[in-house]
Amino acid sequence: MSVESANGKVKAGRWGYLPEIDGLRAIAILSVLMFHFDRQLFGGGFVGVDIFFVISGFLITSVLLNDINQGQFSILRFYQRRIARIAPAFFLVLVATLLAAYFVYSAQDFASLGANSLAAALSAINLKLLFQGTYFQSSPDAQAILHYWSLSVEEQFYLFFPLYLYVTLRFTRQPLAVTLAVCAGSFAACVVVTHFAPTYAFYLLPTRAWELLIGAALALFRQSGGSISARAASIAGWGGLTLLLLSLLLISTENHFPGWVAMLPVSGTALLLASIQKGSGGLIQSLLVHRLPVYIGKRSYSLYLWHWPIFSLVDYQFFLANSLLRLSLKIVVCIVATLLSYKFVERPLRTYLSMRPRRSLAFGGFTLAMIAICIAGVEIRTHDYLSADPTQIAAGGISIKGVGQGTVALVGDSQAAMYGLELASLARAEGFSLDVLGAAATNELPDEPGTRWTDVEKYLVKRRPDVVIVVEAWSTKLDGDTRHLRKALDAMEGLGCRVILITQPPVLPQPETREAIRNGAAPSFFEDRATREKRLIATASVRSLADGKVSVLDIDDLFTGVGGVILAIAQDGRSTYHDSGHLSDSGTALVRPMLESAIANALRSR
Repeated sequence: MSVESANGKVKAGRWGYLPEIDGLRAIAILSVLMFHFDRQLFGGGFVGVDIFFVISGFLITSVLLNDINQGQFSILRFYQRRIARIAPAFFLVLVATLLAAYFVYSAQDFASLGANSLAAALSAINLKLLFQGTYFQSSPDAQAILHYWSLSVEEQFYLFFPLYLYVTLRFTRQPLAVTLAVCAGSFAACVVVTHFAPTYAFYLLPTRAWELLIGAALALFRQSGGSISARAASIAGWGGLTLLLLSLLLISTENHFPGWVAMLPVSGTALLLASIQKGSGGLIQSLLVHRLPVYIGKRSYSLYLWHWPIFSLVDYQFFLANSLLRLSLKIVVCIVATLLSYKFVERPLRTYLSMRPRRSLAFGGFTLAMIAICIAGVEIRTHDYLSADPTQIAAGGISIKGVGQGTVALVGDSQAAMYGLELASLARAEGFSLDVLGAAATNELPDEPGTRWTDVEKYLVKRRPDVVIVVEAWSTKLDGDTRHLRKALDAMEGLGCRVILITQPPVLPQPETREAIRNGAAPSFFEDRATREKRLIATASVRSLADGKVSVLDIDDLFTGVGGVILAIAQDGRSTYHDSGHLSDSGTALVRPMLESAIANALRSR
């Protein structure tokens, strides 16, 4: 621990446990919690993650410096401690979230969670989330491990930082100056990238590293003998606290974040860390070391891991319930899960796995857990959302083998892919083989831009399926012109295929989501008039193509009630829609009887 001399200076020395840092952690986690409780009321709370970054950089660097100074630096030892500190609760929450989501999420959202869990296990979920929209726009209740992005950024940083620190200390005369220069470069990149691509700046390590490096620079300053007077420490403390409060009050999701504005919470945290002095007895230090914030801070990691999955799953399952019930469930389950995992998992395993004789167990257990989550993630993703790889369409896409009762092919865009799981279940039950060629964000009709029709046609010529089910976003794909579709139907009929066309379901208004319902919107939703007219024109065009070999399943009545209200809630209380234009598995289940009858009739008449 650092000590204070007679002239009020802080001398460098070995740093032991600092309860003030747990107090800072409490500020960070409570900020994040408040933001996720109510984004409108606590709009700047997400900067709690930035506070965690600075604290992490400071603490890890302090530990590494102590090891280097004592001649005990070891990369293996460092990663053993990281595994012991991070992995037990990390994997516990992942597994628990997957188990709970299995019962709560729609198949599509569960598939997405599986893919995200794989990325989280590989410390790469921040990279995957780049393609799922911004942190502030992502559907909050369907992204149960969204918060794991920050852990991925940290672990990517610590892949490089220990060796960087060792080399910098050994081969440069001014490691602090070098670190500050790297920090400045990362900050400059953050400001520039935020201006042009804020999502990239938010999630990527190069534009976030400066936050951890500021904490590292402060640790280097302490280690090199740097000190500040007691008066300066007091000013730093109050200044830091003021900056954090301003961050919470002034920063919002409307800001281009992180950018230059992230300097407010980062600088505030650095100043508060710099103000920590042994026995100062100041008001700020007294608040930070109070039993309550220290208690919360010690459990902040478990609380951070648990809170977001619990919030998401409660909101998803109980979107029709009142806000008081949801809030009560969130608080109770969060507290119980946090206390239990901290007492029985995080704290004991951190101590146990940190022991030198347990190194093989730590690395082995981590590797096995990572592999298990990756396998589970792949299995969940491939089983619960059947969207073909466009490059595999000619080879048959995703195949479900039957027992000789005929072959059915599914062709189309994301409207087709949303039926993949239901058709796979039907294929297993009825014994026919199914080839899923439908792929999200892919054109599969002739003469469309970037179409995969050539691959579809190669498949049809080679396999000659008995029945082809074609589903598209007809209101945009046809646009009053059925020539593309007619050309495809002619090719299919020429090969002796029976064809089933499925019409497009009503389109929910964009604002009408589970979140909107939770915020008070009545679940009596009506399709936009212009959208409805365009869709019905497309439906009429599709129906006009029915003949002896082409049947049309018009599903409009399944999802339209009296007066044109969209039937967005199934009898089991689950949403029939995955998003505004796509059905969930609860929605496609309503279409199943029509599909079963149409496929059976087509196979009988082949």
